[in-house]
Amino acid sequence: MKTIISFVFSLIILVSCQSKEKEIQLLNAEVIAIHDEVMPKMDEVMKLKSKLQQQLMSETIEAPEKQKIQSLIIELEEADQAMMNWMRNYDSLMEGKTEEEKLSYLNTQKESIQSVKEKMLGAISQADSYLNS
Repeated sequence: MKTIISFVFSLIILVSCQSKEKEIQLLNAEVIAIHDEVMPKMDEVMKLKSKLQQQLMSETIEAPEKQKIQSLIIELEEADQAMMNWMRNYDSLMEGKTEEEKLSYLNTQKESIQSVKEKMLGAISQADSYLNS
């Protein structure tokens, strides 16, 4: 009877560990998927920034309009910098972390990359709207 209880307990621990590892893998995949969705938008950020800088150099644009263009450029630069910082600081290996620490880290990183995504898409949308108006 003791052997059966030990076996069942061991099986529960094994399944629990596999479940945590699977949860870590799924969460990591979600984080990377958000990154992979937004990363290609970096080219668009640079193109929009370039177009805005060209407009900024126009002598026909008055001060209030220049301020608007400068603020759009700053938003694009901040979105670009947010992505670069996230990529620089992301620890894909998570060496030395427990499963719980990995889950906590990945949840934080998911929130962080989601914030980068929103910042980037917002900056792109505003710059696009300005340039196409």
